[in-house]
Amino acid sequence: MINEKSLAAVRNARFSHNFCRPLYSNYCFSQIPASIISLLTGEGGGLPGDVYSNATGPYDHVILLFLDGFGWTFMEKYQSSLPFFRRLEKEGMASMLTSMFPSTTAAHVTCINTGLVPCQSGLYEWFIYEPTLNDIIAPLPFCFAGEQKKDSLLKTSLSPEDLYPRHTLYQSLAEKGIQSTVFQPASILDSTYSKSMLQGAKGIGYDNIETGLKSLLPTLQGKTYSMFYFPDIDSVGHREGVHSEAFGKTIERAFTAIESIYSEIPGKTALMITADHGMTSVSPQRTFYINKKIPNIEKYFLFGNREKPLAPAGSCRDLFLHLSEDRIKEAKEMLEHFLKGIAEVHFTKDLIEEGLFGNVRPAERFLNRVGNLVILPYKDEAVWWWEKNRFQQNFYAAHGGLTREEMEIPFLFFPIN
Repeated sequence: MINEKSLAAVRNARFSHNFCRPLYSNYCFSQIPASIISLLTGEGGGLPGDVYSNATGPYDHVILLFLDGFGWTFMEKYQSSLPFFRRLEKEGMASMLTSMFPSTTAAHVTCINTGLVPCQSGLYEWFIYEPTLNDIIAPLPFCFAGEQKKDSLLKTSLSPEDLYPRHTLYQSLAEKGIQSTVFQPASILDSTYSKSMLQGAKGIGYDNIETGLKSLLPTLQGKTYSMFYFPDIDSVGHREGVHSEAFGKTIERAFTAIESIYSEIPGKTALMITADHGMTSVSPQRTFYINKKIPNIEKYFLFGNREKPLAPAGSCRDLFLHLSEDRIKEAKEMLEHFLKGIAEVHFTKDLIEEGLFGNVRPAERFLNRVGNLVILPYKDEAVWWWEKNRFQQNFYAAHGGLTREEMEIPFLFFPIN
């Protein structure tokens, strides 16, 4: 079944003339952590009841299959060719949610691990400014931006405890007697980020989705929450593009693997399938590099510890600029001139006031890290910062912005009784 109420709500959620507004108070990814608690305990809020066909539990087991990059548009495109989706007609409910903003993996994996929205966690993008180092860093691989070496920040004064939120969803569930298990690729299981963000859960690494999903089944003993993270749809989309054969094959592989274990899932289980964001096509050849195409733009920037402009923060779909406050209006007007028809330019403070980073009071750690001007490209556009061998836009699909292709995500719910 399709939850038409959710579709109407999301389709009516607008920001500016071209973008989708995140619906933090109801049909939004940010409500999933509270829903997990509610489905297991009967306590609290979360997503509207219609996303569950009002089969709200409580359940003995909740399974969340987190398919990175599997936006609503891709479900619409591929569902007719995937046998798993025939189950939706009789057994499940498909609702449309919005991503949070920015529509990034960093923001959403942090939310699913902690329950915090971007303006609370401060981990809003792949590249962010870190004031204690006065530099741009990559929080998930825990390194400086533009480096290929993971964990290089371990040699600095910045500790993981200072960068990452200190309380997890899994610790909250453990206090209620619920065992959490997180399944993710073995290659990232022991990362600094995972060690911090999986506290309170048992982490299990897998080599491929087929064996990974099968290893989930034996853990469903007692009262449990299981989160299975699959990054391949996103990574193949970046490398090959969302119209490539490889992208379609990756989606097909994921849902074939899910179908293969579905009948073995025990009763009193709530199965949820969702994504953090969708993707829009971009072109390496058409990327607009602001420091190559706009003369002397560096003069507007704040400079960091390396005596270089504090750039780039964000991504090519949501480029956050750290500019001198006394020249920011001049910079905004100049950028709007050069980016006409390519992107919108907004003061960050206006987006905060609009509630785009969350519907709660922003934390200091967010305010201290976020840039003061944001470039939001339109569909199929990319705006970035050029530095040879460090910052080059090589992707054929990307996310982070507010287009519907990025912001509209599926939430599939199956009550298994």
